[in-house]
Amino acid sequence: MGGPKLPEQERCDAILAAAYQIALTEGLDAVTARRVATAAGISPGLVFFHFQSKDGLLQALLDVLLDGTLDALTDPDLAKRAPWDRLEGMVRVELERLAEYHASVELLFAFYFSRREDLFRDRIEVSFGRYLEAFVPVCREVTAGTARSGDDLAATVVALIQGASIHAIRNPSSFNPEALLSTMQAFRPLR
Repeated sequence: MGGPKLPEQERCDAILAAAYQIALTEGLDAVTARRVATAAGISPGLVFFHFQSKDGLLQALLDVLLDGTLDALTDPDLAKRAPWDRLEGMVRVELERLAEYHASVELLFAFYFSRREDLFRDRIEVSFGRYLEAFVPVCREVTAGTARSGDDLAATVVALIQGASIHAIRNPSSFNPEALLSTMQAFRPLR
């Protein structure tokens, strides 16, 4: 396949973008070196050169999906807020991202439920653990001085977000972050 020679990082990004589009529209099993190469306008050999195998390509695609999961939770503006407001802001950002990126979330679930190899599951489990850990400190601050456990609150908040992600996938047009946020008020500790 002819075309301009791209720098390696741009070529990798183009390959991953093509793989992402194929996975979104046709599923993970449709991601093959030949199909990705055609979509990216390169030779199949370049796909193998950069990713060594289909599993290597899928691992890289999964890593791209997982890398974005903690970005919003580390917003420096959130760190300046009082604990409950910070927690509510973190959840708000996550719920709003679900509405905007529900297709990526659906693809993440596809990796989890259809690619049962440890290669993929272990990466996802580690990322989910880091995601939960991102909520633990603020949840401990929120529950300080109460009979509630910050770790339990963090687990409940993450479960709420995970449940919301299923809703966002199944019916994006009816997904309402504000309704979920108002429900979350029930978790607010009374002092």
